[in-house]
Amino acid sequence: MNGQPIEIPRLNGPSLLAGSKHKLQAALASALDAAGCCVIEGAASAQQMDAIGTELAAFDDQGQIGASDFEGHKTRRTGAPLPRSATFRGIATHPLVMAAGDHVLGHATSWRFSAAEYIQIGPGESAQRLHRDQWKYDMVDFDREVELNGMWAITDFTEANGATRIVPGSHRLGNREKLSPEQTVPAEMSKGSLLLYTGTVYHGGGANNSSEWRAGLSLQHGVGWLTQSTNQFLECPPAEVADWSDELLRFIGYAKTGNGLGYWRDSEDPLAAVHPDRDLPRGWATVRPS
Repeated sequence: MNGQPIEIPRLNGPSLLAGSKHKLQAALASALDAAGCCVIEGAASAQQMDAIGTELAAFDDQGQIGASDFEGHKTRRTGAPLPRSATFRGIATHPLVMAAGDHVLGHATSWRFSAAEYIQIGPGESAQRLHRDQWKYDMVDFDREVELNGMWAITDFTEANGATRIVPGSHRLGNREKLSPEQTVPAEMSKGSLLLYTGTVYHGGGANNSSEWRAGLSLQHGVGWLTQSTNQFLECPPAEVADWSDELLRFIGYAKTGNGLGYWRDSEDPLAAVHPDRDLPRGWATVRPS
């Protein structure tokens, strides 16, 4: 990319949610198609973010401090936020996330939740190497987007405290580009805002030059035929999720994901593992809804 980096598109969450579904979808599509990313300000309340932070703080001692430069030596990563945070479960299928995923990944028979991670960048942390999230799939150069990822701002994100660095428009670049920090812009946003970006966007955690911790809840979503980043059936086993909504259970993987993918045992619906008393349809073929 040549010249000055373009800005990250910014949308107003309350206005989007108050308007028509068509306008919501059009605004997200315009931003994501143009830049591969966007910040949705005020997508959730500060109180919801505080609740998630409090619920996950109980697991800080289990969080992993990075063991490599890429993970960060002053960054704490805490996994399994779905079973550990009831508040996060309440926004995992947020309408803005679902609309953006339908636009970016709707070309596939299905798409689903892949992973989430609570990331706290501590004071003195250095900037993360710029990367594409989809590189986890052996750096395959897919011809269409296969991931739609994001970050909830649990605290304010500022350039000083390590706001995610983004290269807007980089979803149009090649798969092994060498980009410089000067080509990035910080995804500054207030608590409760949501950063969304495709798996082909170059980005990285920013350097934390402040005295405060920057906390964000990282999200990953992928087309149904990709392996999920974390094993949701170990993090969310059938015996522990019986009171979760069917919508959320389907979203995290208790569903067939394509023609001949994801069925269980004797051509059974995976949701039967959670609700064996239900008379759920059998058969391994999945037909995409019209």
